[in-house]
Amino acid sequence: MDKSWIALGKTPDGRMSQPFIDGVPSFIKFAMAVVDQEGKIPCPCLNCVNYYSQNLRNVQIHLLQYGIMQTYTIWHEHGEPRVSNEAHHEMAIDEDEVLGGIDALVEDRIRGEPNDAPQNEEVQTFDKLLNDAKREVYLGCTNYTLLKFVIELLNMKVTNHWSNKSVNTLLEFLTKLLPKDNLVPKSFYEAKKILRDLGLSYELIDACINDCVIFWKENARLDKCPKCKASRYKINRGRGKKIPHKVLRYFPLTPRLKRLYMSRKTTEDMRWHKEKRIDDGVLRHPADSDEWKEFDVQHPQFALEPRNVRLGLAVDGFNPFGNMSNSYSLWPVVLIPYNLPPWLVMKDPFLMMSLLIPGESQPGIDIDVYMRPLVDELNELWENGALSYDAVTGESFQMRAALMWTIHDWPAFGDISGWRTKGHYSCYTCNDEPYFQSLKGKTAYTNHRCYLPQNHPERRKSKAYNGKHEKQKRSLKLPVEKILEQLDRVTGVTYEKHPRNKKRLRQAPKAATRLHEAGIASNRRSAIRR
Repeated sequence: MDKSWIALGKTPDGRMSQPFIDGVPSFIKFAMAVVDQEGKIPCPCLNCVNYYSQNLRNVQIHLLQYGIMQTYTIWHEHGEPRVSNEAHHEMAIDEDEVLGGIDALVEDRIRGEPNDAPQNEEVQTFDKLLNDAKREVYLGCTNYTLLKFVIELLNMKVTNHWSNKSVNTLLEFLTKLLPKDNLVPKSFYEAKKILRDLGLSYELIDACINDCVIFWKENARLDKCPKCKASRYKINRGRGKKIPHKVLRYFPLTPRLKRLYMSRKTTEDMRWHKEKRIDDGVLRHPADSDEWKEFDVQHPQFALEPRNVRLGLAVDGFNPFGNMSNSYSLWPVVLIPYNLPPWLVMKDPFLMMSLLIPGESQPGIDIDVYMRPLVDELNELWENGALSYDAVTGESFQMRAALMWTIHDWPAFGDISGWRTKGHYSCYTCNDEPYFQSLKGKTAYTNHRCYLPQNHPERRKSKAYNGKHEKQKRSLKLPVEKILEQLDRVTGVTYEKHPRNKKRLRQAPKAATRLHEAGIASNRRSAIRR
């Protein structure tokens, strides 16, 4: 049966095309085999996603109005048997075959593209990658393929802190040393191009020196900051390549999330929270928390697909040189997929660095400027998702993602959330009704025992606190309506560290100035007498 009309349902114009209009009745006719006693069938439109059943007339209206799920190419909910498309590019792989190392990496990467995928640029890249994984570095070399050689070479470069120039020199020497017609890359740049096909590359985005904007999307072609008018590049007097003042490194998240399902080793682990977790009321995993369960209640369509990814985000800064006298900082933004079981979720291979923010000073609240590429990608993953391949079932599905938690220290929490973590209102739980006291010029936070249960023994202690019993009671729950109201009042936020925004130097008080002048005059009189 021709199902090419399904792809036309992504846009309103496509849903009005004649092939799509003709394809909907063909689906209705096929699905009549599973009509229940009430005359209803699961509706595969983008709103119902086979979760809600409708009568045949409503299903037809929904499909024409909203479109059909793009991943629903095998109509298994409507009587069609499941068919595995495990093979790819005529590459049959035995399920019992155990692949390891680079072969497994390439096999998982290539198998992630479905059988019926169009021969586009991405598929051609996969074919090239497969060839590189099989080609010998030189004729008769049995230990190294081209891809394995490049991966190990770049690993040695990073481990031993080799410069790019030293790698170029080594590659030139190996090209002359090895037999003629060898495949050794001519330079470090060519080696990186081979590795880039594995999806391990990143995007360089220039940023304003004053943290006003990033030169991305609508600002990509600008040479000056649209806010502070500072130059995008360092002054090179017209010689050589233009060098930007700041460069943000952005590692796209979607390809790495898709790769978790391309690998047969991790696909089952990503569904552990739904299929293998024991829900006995004991908190062992974030899925046992009230927040996770409340999220499922509020977003049932998202919760219906266990392969949708729940993410946590962590941010912190450090000095990469280990020398605090050197003014420089790096701020990595790391994402954690919480679908994994507890013994894997915090392991290094699954921590995904998404942004690397450089600068002579920390970004502070201007970190929002640098977070924009990640926020846009997260919005896209939440609203539309990404077509992904499940290596276990052999089916494609629409993977969505949601950011559920953030993990920071106290200063970074203030930068990410926008809540001021200094001064009288630093406690976000107290919100606009804080408990604080001024003690000899210091701000102290007292009386927070009111958040304890009414019968808590700490409420009756007085000597260790302010000499009084605590009788007030407050709730730790902050109303969402109150937060939204406060956010609506936030207007006119300006992100920049322009020199004109620096605080003025404090002038000495008048009394202190007069005392200082009187002291100088007294010293002069003493000198004259002597």
